[in-house]
Amino acid sequence: MKKITLLGAGSGFTQPLFTDILNIEGLDEGVIGLVDIDEARLAVNVKLMRRVLDLMGKSKWRIDASSDRRKVLPGTDYLISTIEVSGVACVRFDNDIPMKYGIDQCIGDTIGPGGVMKALRTLPPFLGILADAKRLCPGALILNYTNPMSIMTLGAVSFTDQPFVGLCHSVQGNSREIAGILGVPYDELDWQCGGINHMAWFTKLGWKGVDMLPQLRAAAENPAVIEDFPIRTDLIRNLGFFSTESCGHFSEYVPYYRKRKDLLKLHCRPGYKGGTSFYADHWPTWRKDLDKRRQEMADGKRPIPLARGHEYASDIIEAHVFDRKKVVYASVRNTGLIPNLPQTGVVEVATLVDRRGFMPTFFGNLPEQCAALCRSNMAVFDLCAKGILGRDREAVIHAMMMDPLSAAVCSLTEIRAMAEELFAAERRFIPDWCAKPKKPATVVAGSLMSAFVRSPAVSRILPHRNLAEVSYPSGSELKLRKRSFQESFMNMHDELGKAGSALVYFSCRIKCSGKMELEARLGYDGPVKMWVDGREVFHDPKGTNPAGTDKAKIPFKVSKGTHEILVALDSNGGNAWGIRLRFLRINMKPGSKAKGIKTSQLPVIVGERRDQGVAAVSSMSARNVETRKSRGRKR
Repeated sequence: MKKITLLGAGSGFTQPLFTDILNIEGLDEGVIGLVDIDEARLAVNVKLMRRVLDLMGKSKWRIDASSDRRKVLPGTDYLISTIEVSGVACVRFDNDIPMKYGIDQCIGDTIGPGGVMKALRTLPPFLGILADAKRLCPGALILNYTNPMSIMTLGAVSFTDQPFVGLCHSVQGNSREIAGILGVPYDELDWQCGGINHMAWFTKLGWKGVDMLPQLRAAAENPAVIEDFPIRTDLIRNLGFFSTESCGHFSEYVPYYRKRKDLLKLHCRPGYKGGTSFYADHWPTWRKDLDKRRQEMADGKRPIPLARGHEYASDIIEAHVFDRKKVVYASVRNTGLIPNLPQTGVVEVATLVDRRGFMPTFFGNLPEQCAALCRSNMAVFDLCAKGILGRDREAVIHAMMMDPLSAAVCSLTEIRAMAEELFAAERRFIPDWCAKPKKPATVVAGSLMSAFVRSPAVSRILPHRNLAEVSYPSGSELKLRKRSFQESFMNMHDELGKAGSALVYFSCRIKCSGKMELEARLGYDGPVKMWVDGREVFHDPKGTNPAGTDKAKIPFKVSKGTHEILVALDSNGGNAWGIRLRFLRINMKPGSKAKGIKTSQLPVIVGERRDQGVAAVSSMSARNVETRKSRGRKR
């Protein structure tokens, strides 16, 4: 009797996956293991699966369900993962923060900033699952459906020696689309496909001994086909080959289609064809709709589809149990399977399955133009997986920097700032080693830059006013309240994102030991105005995203003593979230610099929670890395 356990069993995958498995000829008895930490969603699917067993006459099957995987894993022969970690809580962060920096995502869960953040939330707990599997069901074959597929697979095969494959729908789905374009029966179409998940390439197509690639290239000139497949037809026209996955997914893997509005309009279409923020805007609603349908099926108010579908999980189990040879396309370690892709990475190739397990097949070299695109993405996967396995925060940031789309839009400094914003926004859902920045590098003697302001006094959210008409308000009028921000970006996203059109004020004080000429280095993502001791020194009525470090350099002079800096930020309709602020000593006499800069010669930010010292121009100010207190501190 075989036991098949599904992790993330409260999802919409459960019923179709097990319906496929229950349709396997000869598999008349077994155990369905269902695990989900959401007990309410799990209970719905337990009820639903009992109805499925009754309707299919599978009385010899039983269900073993729990929110504690350790109670279900023992005896498992096949372990299937469809887990989702904090997706609902983070999908807007994954989409909206990169959008501030001009990075337009359609899906954002397998590559790019969104994919890296999903890996940070998902791979660490998945490694815990793999450790439990090694102890409790060491003989199990492990099948993963959870994205980001390539990073999850690379992390898993680097961590465990249990048989493991990553499974997707793209090859079987897109081969059917190609058959439709060519007008040939799907079962008669022959093909060779290989690459990486969501970027595998159909390098051979045949039908009854005829090479069909020329026909597919010709079809790519058909306006109707172009409208259905706007990006993949552009690929085959320019690179010679058709790729897997939806146009929306693929558009995020390359630097060509999403970096300018005119390119988005030309190559992308609504929905999965490349719509801006498509997944973030619609997935939470889909999830609720699927939950409603599952409840209706469980209650007998909606028919349950009982026919076998096209998921690979049932094919793998059938092949392994009954030695009925099957071929599936799976993400596996590249053990020379595609020689011109990195051998340390993960590739998607045809994989033979029988009673012996998984046997990935040799593909050969990809066309070099296709391989080059794959390699650029594999660098992201490698850095991200290594960063998570090695708890290396910098490697994770470097993974974002290597992302082709992000690099097409942003500078390295902007990508680092974006990463810090993402880490701060999702700090409750990612590991502490990544949520907490490293301690700053040793101060370089002679540096003239202060640290960032992070403990300002902040006003409440105020009604919107045109900043051009706003004069200096006193602190007593504003009723300022001390706040502590853990990053250099003083992020008011939670308040301003909900407020719509509004104003907020940030105030700090600097103490100077004598007369000084200073430069305020101000980063901001909306219209802004700044005063020093009540005197207006700066106004940008057209301020907008991104809130780059040192966006404005504002010179001013001060005497010995303590001085107030006040900054007003217009929320720009809810699109502006905060500021960065630090100070540079300028126009010092050459002789003073030659003798070395002392802390007393620089402005001191009054009231910071810790002595931040002087930021190093050559390290910390370039890297924008700072310390931060425990996440448990109350604000």
